[in-house]
Amino acid sequence: KEQDLFAKTNRLIDDACGEVRRISHNMMPRALSVSGLKGALEDMVQDLGKQGLHVKLEMIGLENSLAPSLDLTLYRILQELSTNVVKHARATELLIQLLRDGQHLTIIVEDNGIGFDPLSAQNQKGLGLSSIQSRVDYLHGTIAWDSVPGQGTLISIHLPIP
Repeated sequence: KEQDLFAKTNRLIDDACGEVRRISHNMMPRALSVSGLKGALEDMVQDLGKQGLHVKLEMIGLENSLAPSLDLTLYRILQELSTNVVKHARATELLIQLLRDGQHLTIIVEDNGIGFDPLSAQNQKGLGLSSIQSRVDYLHGTIAWDSVPGQGTLISIHLPIP
């Protein structure tokens, strides 16, 4: 009984530490203010790797920095999408692409998870899809959810960049 209690206590402490880490990253990721969006996303990818997810990050055409508020909003979108992959997709691989072409930014997030029904998921609470949609709307962009249960998910976001 003592061993079970000890193990349960350790799990609770680990969970609490993870939650504190998540909250602190949510406030303002240090890497975002120090090394911009690229550094913050590289840190996020490293954290996701520690959770057993193989992540490939590609950033093309983003040599010049964006506005700090835009960086933060993009980071939040990608953070929420990645969190959903970890929590719900049961994926082993995740691809995150940011492609800037002049005044347009395309973001692709693709996983090899179990997929989902986007229409029914948007009606549920707790998946964060509405917060992602709100942020994309705020940036005057569009988002497309391409997912079929059992076949993974591909999300594409198209944004104008001032």
